[in-house]
Amino acid sequence: MKISLNWLQDYVDVEDLNDLPRLLTSAGMEVEGVKRVGDGVKGVVTAKVLGVEAHPDADKLRVCRVDTGAGEHTVVCGAPNVAEGQIIALAAPGCTLPVGKIEKKAVRGVESHGMIASKRELGVSDDHSGIWVLPPDTPIGEMLDMVVPLGDVVIEVDITANRPDLLCMLGIAREVAAYTGQKLRRPEIGTYPKGGAVDGKISVDIQDPDACRRYSAFMVEGVRVEPSPMYMQLRLDAVGVRPINNLVDVTNYVLFELNQPLHAFDYEFLQGQKIVVRQAKDGETMTTLDEKERALTSEDLLICDGEKPVALAGVMGGANSEVSAKTSTVLIESAYFSPVGVRRTSKRLGLASDSSYRFERGIDIDGVVNAAARAAELMARDGHGTVVEGHVDNFPNPREEQVIRLRGARCNHVLGTGISTPHMARLLEKIELGIVDQNDDHIDVRVPNFRADDITREIDLIEEVARLQGFDDIAPTIPATAVQEHIPDPIIALIDKARDAMVGLGYGEAPAVAMTSREMLDAFKDAPGRYVELLNPLSAEMGILRDSLLPTMLTAVSRNLARQNRDLAIFEVRRVFLPSEQGELPHEPTHVAFTLAGRAEPAEWSSSDRTVDFFDAKGTAEEFLEAVGVLSGVEFQAESAPSFYIDGAGARIAVNGRPVGHLGRFSPTLLAKFDIDAEVYGGQIDLTALIPHLAETKTFKPWSRFPRTTRDLAVLVDQTQPVGPLREAISAVDETHILAVRVFDIYTGKGVESGKKSVAFSLDIQSMESTMTVEDTDRIVERVVEKLSTAFGAKLR
Repeated sequence: MKISLNWLQDYVDVEDLNDLPRLLTSAGMEVEGVKRVGDGVKGVVTAKVLGVEAHPDADKLRVCRVDTGAGEHTVVCGAPNVAEGQIIALAAPGCTLPVGKIEKKAVRGVESHGMIASKRELGVSDDHSGIWVLPPDTPIGEMLDMVVPLGDVVIEVDITANRPDLLCMLGIAREVAAYTGQKLRRPEIGTYPKGGAVDGKISVDIQDPDACRRYSAFMVEGVRVEPSPMYMQLRLDAVGVRPINNLVDVTNYVLFELNQPLHAFDYEFLQGQKIVVRQAKDGETMTTLDEKERALTSEDLLICDGEKPVALAGVMGGANSEVSAKTSTVLIESAYFSPVGVRRTSKRLGLASDSSYRFERGIDIDGVVNAAARAAELMARDGHGTVVEGHVDNFPNPREEQVIRLRGARCNHVLGTGISTPHMARLLEKIELGIVDQNDDHIDVRVPNFRADDITREIDLIEEVARLQGFDDIAPTIPATAVQEHIPDPIIALIDKARDAMVGLGYGEAPAVAMTSREMLDAFKDAPGRYVELLNPLSAEMGILRDSLLPTMLTAVSRNLARQNRDLAIFEVRRVFLPSEQGELPHEPTHVAFTLAGRAEPAEWSSSDRTVDFFDAKGTAEEFLEAVGVLSGVEFQAESAPSFYIDGAGARIAVNGRPVGHLGRFSPTLLAKFDIDAEVYGGQIDLTALIPHLAETKTFKPWSRFPRTTRDLAVLVDQTQPVGPLREAISAVDETHILAVRVFDIYTGKGVESGKKSVAFSLDIQSMESTMTVEDTDRIVERVVEKLSTAFGAKLR
């Protein structure tokens, strides 16, 4: 929102310009910039264009003869709108403008004595569509800043969405008056009775009173379309609106003056002498003012005449009824449209305007008629027309002003102040809140409709008291609160450990967004799953909150492989979203997922060509679990691996008998859905499920000062027998002396009977108390063989 100081001072006196930005900030606005306009325009004179000829050596340039009153000069000009007879702003040689110093110079062989300036070159506005054509009665030979009030200060502020009342000069002036104690001056607007002669010329039928809560119409006859007065053009330029003509400019002027969007129809193009406000039909179309045909739905609201749509309510007018140079009778629309409906239409069509911006945030429903009357008077004055007697006002559901009670004690308790209730009442009256009743205990406050969407509760009134009193005047106090013990969430520390562990294992993090598609998640299931769906997704491919990290991990793998990055080790730590019972929030555990593909070692002269396999994935899981604090009870259950892994190359991970994850080699069928043609291994672990199994502390175990003995043994077992239980059984035989059990060979083939396999173990045996004798070691090995034979039917080779 841009504020013109010249315009603002029509409604309130501003005595200290330097203090105004601070004051606006105190009122809740963020001041983004202050710019002086027109101060640098010195030495520019008014002149008349006597003639325009084509440049002899340039198609787009014109050679102009201009009269400054002191003589004729030749000026080369490239503007498309320069024409004979115009009064223009001539920057003579030696003049300094915001764009630089003007000098006499030859342009394509023709000497140019200065420059015919546009508004942007003069620093008046950003308009550079052509030269600035001054009113025809402007005297020539005068300094421009003496005949045109160029000097102004423009303050740009950011208005929060809850304060649409500040999107106009009167709203800003109200705040300035409240803070400075100056008197607020409102525009003088005549009184126009409802009905009258206008009733015989137009009627209004609102078919959807929820979408259009009020519609008012005024008419002005006998108007002439011509440029707006200079003061109005300069004010519109200051707030960033390009002046067009005296009719259209009035609607924009009142928009920025009173925050009421208006639309001007050419009455001659309205059929049936009626306005019908209705919902569009699915598939219905209309062409808007920007000459684009818009396809509509039943959620869009239309303004129609007796036969056709003539405007898209609250967003943009129609091309079939716009004001033109031939317009003589104008119908002025002033209405209140549903913020939700206008926003829906504007966003769906990608069509935003100053009007839709205000309707979306809510306007003053009580100001509808007043704004239309103001526009009618300005059009009649500037367009030399006449306001038709009376007006139409269809207001099916008037909005009652809300009364809210403000308790003085409550206000002081929240703010930590000792303000009296009479003083609170005086503060609120400054911003035109009505005081219905007051005593020493409370104030009953009537909230006008221009603040109805912002002030709805007692706490909102307390906020108004605080800012009007001045936050700097409220002494800071420390609220009395009970000190509560902070109990850290164990998942936060576990997430940090998980990331450190995966990075330490050589993996790189590849975070992804939590949204994905149903098809991607269903690829990991034997039947369509139930998911947490978004009500307003960005796209169909991002409509589901993922219940697993693996789909997006494989998407990352696919993209890397497509870019010839074939050696991969990536991971992600994120929450997943599991649907709960209907009406309840989803369960959101934190998972870690990882994937591996390509070579097991970097491609160097000393490295092998081995590619990753199941045991690399299993080793990742084992080392990860140990790193985060799961020191015992880990099992890999091949028989219950998920179906999206290859049979015999997948496993369910359990800790102390409870499932916490899975890993394995992804099946080619699954990988094909992600356009992956390589072997990929990976897994996923539920970090939340690990929390009960984390060791609180790691216990230091001293080194033994006695020698360690290593014994190897090989046993025959069934070929289907997992090796993990064998290792655990060996360790359990004598946990005090068997320090480590390693598998160093698995063999099937010649010398081993069919259906069997040979598994060779290496045992590290050591005592903390004495040197182990051969007999001591033999007794432990014998017990191991006996245990394996009894539990698994193993035979010593």
